[in-house]
Amino acid sequence: MNPNNILLVEDDVSLRFAIESFLVQQSDLNIKSVGDVEAAKRELEKTDFDIVLSDVKMPGGSGYDLLEHIKLGTKKPLVVLMTAYGTIEQAVTAMKSGAYDFIVKPFQLTTLERVLRGALQDKDSFREQQVEKKFTKEEEAYDKLKRSNNAFITRSPKMEDLLQNIKKIAASKATVLIQGESGTGKEVLANLIHEHSPRRGKSFIAINCAALPDNLLESELFGHEKGSFTGAIQRQIGKFELSDGGTILLDEISEMSLNMQTKLLRVLQECEVYRVGGNKPIPLNLRVVASTNRDLYRYMKEGNFREDLYYRINVIPIHVPALRERGDDMITLSDYFLDEFSRIHGRKRIKLDELARYKILNYPWHGNVRELRNSMERAVLVGNFDQIVNEDLVGKSTVAEVAAVPDRPGETGAPKTESAGEALDLTLDEVEKRVIFETLRRCKGNRTKTAAKLGISLRTLRNKLKAFRLEEEGIMNPAEDSAPEST
Repeated sequence: MNPNNILLVEDDVSLRFAIESFLVQQSDLNIKSVGDVEAAKRELEKTDFDIVLSDVKMPGGSGYDLLEHIKLGTKKPLVVLMTAYGTIEQAVTAMKSGAYDFIVKPFQLTTLERVLRGALQDKDSFREQQVEKKFTKEEEAYDKLKRSNNAFITRSPKMEDLLQNIKKIAASKATVLIQGESGTGKEVLANLIHEHSPRRGKSFIAINCAALPDNLLESELFGHEKGSFTGAIQRQIGKFELSDGGTILLDEISEMSLNMQTKLLRVLQECEVYRVGGNKPIPLNLRVVASTNRDLYRYMKEGNFREDLYYRINVIPIHVPALRERGDDMITLSDYFLDEFSRIHGRKRIKLDELARYKILNYPWHGNVRELRNSMERAVLVGNFDQIVNEDLVGKSTVAEVAAVPDRPGETGAPKTESAGEALDLTLDEVEKRVIFETLRRCKGNRTKTAAKLGISLRTLRNKLKAFRLEEEGIMNPAEDSAPEST
């Protein structure tokens, strides 16, 4: 099988080296790399490329200029653009101009590979498509996403598969158990199940089982008759009755007492409910969705959850990944929340600087999407400039945790050599930092020699080291340069 030809256009030498080193490991890819648009045009005259992977912002010509040149030529490679300055709106504009896809830096190398594989698979059909139609669909999808309060925002293949499964199971009446850490969006997914079901015109009611003591939870769920207990001055319709015909979400069901679990089991088995103090069964026709942040199977085995109730609600299990497992979704969501809170608080559209993006990608986000959303609102409120910086990200309660994320990947000292498998988990920023730091180490801290080895100016190297904050973290103590600085 003939290898696929890819032209890489990137003016940053260290980044170009990092991307090329990763792609060259793929046996079916033949990589040619250049540093500017004019060199790219010369290579396009000599070779038939399947894909052009180009940076957008370069001296002497942009990625958009290269895209226009390709559109006017007879050879039609697919164009994938990369930029550290992109937004979703720019991505739509790029696709309107004829690009296949658009990647916003920093991104994981697995994301890069996925985009390239998709381009190779679609290269024949994509060329035949009308670009305007593709743009319209993309733009409408994005606008719909921005307008929807219940949208589950994601570009993660793992999450997209989950959403497709939700659409498949939504039509049934079967009980669904959603498990995932706090803040992962379990209630949003439950709402999506309802919205994609035949019950979407009826009520969707959520109740937090951990928020109420047993006596109040029973009354809230089942309702009560007037005079059934002290303070019951009138009849109350319970959440099960109110959900009739629709969907009820029993949020944090694992926090329900064993006594309440017994009463709930009967409701699910008999499909009817008795109000507290009542003697007349009320038939129910509803969809039950339960959620928990625990490993419910283990919790059941420990004797804290009824086994019969566990199997009753676990007909269709759904596991929601933690935010830290969703890769580039951390940046997608950050940008979305920054847009949202900039509008709410009347601020000019702001964005993250590169170090803040790196921190976001490497912070554990124990509170998941909820914690990220709160951090972005705080960043909008306390940030003083057009860019959000690392220091704007968190409050005093979590600043120590974020500070613990290194400003470069790896441990203090010389970085380990990465295997192909390990490299797949790195972002381009991480690879760039490792390449620069390793070269600096081999040059024994001499910046002039390091810059020469990397093929960049001394000023560029100094700016990158400052951005990485290597010196601030005490990671190195460079030797005196052996030559005067130059630009």
